[in-house]
Amino acid sequence: MDQNLRQPILDSINKAGRILIAIPSNASGDALGAGLALYLFIKKLDKEPEIVTAGAGLAAFSFLSGASEIKHLLAASQSFVISVSTANAPLDELSYEALPGRVDIFLKPKSGKFAQTDVSFKNARFPYDLIITVHTPSLENLGEIYEKNTDLFFETPIINIDHHPNNEYYGEINVVDLTATSTAEIVASLIEEFESSLMDEHIATNLLTGIIVETNSFQHAKTTPKAFLKASQLIAQGGKHREIIRELYKTKSISLLKLWGRALARLKELGELGIVYSLVSHSDIEKTQSKPEDVLGVMKELVAALSGAKIVLFLAETAPQDIVGYFHLHPSVKAQILSPALSAQMLNGSLGKFTIKGMELLEAEKDVIEKLNKIKTQIIV
Repeated sequence: MDQNLRQPILDSINKAGRILIAIPSNASGDALGAGLALYLFIKKLDKEPEIVTAGAGLAAFSFLSGASEIKHLLAASQSFVISVSTANAPLDELSYEALPGRVDIFLKPKSGKFAQTDVSFKNARFPYDLIITVHTPSLENLGEIYEKNTDLFFETPIINIDHHPNNEYYGEINVVDLTATSTAEIVASLIEEFESSLMDEHIATNLLTGIIVETNSFQHAKTTPKAFLKASQLIAQGGKHREIIRELYKTKSISLLKLWGRALARLKELGELGIVYSLVSHSDIEKTQSKPEDVLGVMKELVAALSGAKIVLFLAETAPQDIVGYFHLHPSVKAQILSPALSAQMLNGSLGKFTIKGMELLEAEKDVIEKLNKIKTQIIV
């Protein structure tokens, strides 16, 4: 971490009482692991943290410490303050009456009387002293948490912790480390630099989960020696490696396995593009009783099984004429060209997501392949 940032971050956290930790609506295991580790660490500092995401379908990570305390709604409205000077008329009694369309407030002085010039108005401060965003390239990635509370994010200091190259540096303090393979790796370093004695097995397990998920269990081509070293340190500090592997990779629902089987039966390969892809219909999802998280789960299984492909693509018809697409890119594929072509959002450095509405599944398949064919000479390094 840039040593010039260390003291400002420490000062910001020390001065804050209530701290909001915000993670993206499409929260990955890295975002959840890093965010929850930070949440538990800040609680140990005798602060009042809250952690929030607009996303759902987080059941796969329910084993993480603190997961049950994640909020999905944020009520951060400001109070309206009416101030009355009591310098010339000490207050004796206060009462109010709620009427249709208004509230009447009654002030009874002990002596003298109140005048209009004694009254002033203002908005109270928001209920948070500091916001820490985790694994969030832009505030728009927070979804409704940001959309419904824009004033909060404009008026409250933000520490932005991330490792994505497309980060917009929107914080007062931006801890964006492009050499890190995960946001959890950055948070682990922050905790160790600030107060390493507060690291425990729960924090270590959450951070280790983030690193394992973001590196696809250390199989991702961009996994660095630093990531291996950080993971080994977290294991030494109590991180439960075996539990993480069991929960994420060896515990699969029947519905996920059924949907994965249907996806495997429909695998297709486009050798000239280096693409391996599959698709499942709305009927497949209904018959297997699959949940939204199963669709992403199938994508992850395909990525793990097809590590040699340049592009792994998965199309799922989650509702009639409503397609969700995922793609995973080899480091040799230029995400900055492919992603705009599909109007996609990069969830991390290699995984992207897009939606197609108003098309049948086979029509969407044809449309996506045509778009990729048009840019095939531009996307491979």
